[in-house]
Amino acid sequence: MKPQQKRDLINDIKKRGWVLVGNCYELPGSEKAINALKKKTKRIKSNLTGDVNDSRNSRCLERKDVFTKLIEIDLNLIVWPEFHFSPDRAYRFDYCIPEHKIAIEIDGGIWMKGNSGHSSGTGIKRDQEKASLAASLGWRLLRFEPKELLTNKTLELIKKMI
Repeated sequence: MKPQQKRDLINDIKKRGWVLVGNCYELPGSEKAINALKKKTKRIKSNLTGDVNDSRNSRCLERKDVFTKLIEIDLNLIVWPEFHFSPDRAYRFDYCIPEHKIAIEIDGGIWMKGNSGHSSGTGIKRDQEKASLAASLGWRLLRFEPKELLTNKTLELIKKMI
């Protein structure tokens, strides 16, 4: 069976109500399908706000690395890693300072050969959409290479923005 035929078949059985349990599809109404659907509905809904009260962000604040500690010590500011800034999209900033609406993105892999990460067409398009959404929500975006993150230049730029 060709890959497109497999995709068409899977889409067809999904439309008919079959339920994926593990790696097999079960008949709608079967005991396994009903139990799988019950498990899915027990999920706790997240508080998606796009700010510091967003439940996706609270668990990231505990993660401290060299950059977040440097900013805390040098500038007396709290830096949030992996910050979800929009309730509508799953985009995250690598780091941000919500108090001043400053977002910091690290563009890794930009010098790699071939189309990968931020240098591929889809990566560039995704970064454009993310930056546009951030700007529309009032965020100011700084972008750095990984080697530029822990420099005085970066600290001075953040100071200027505050």
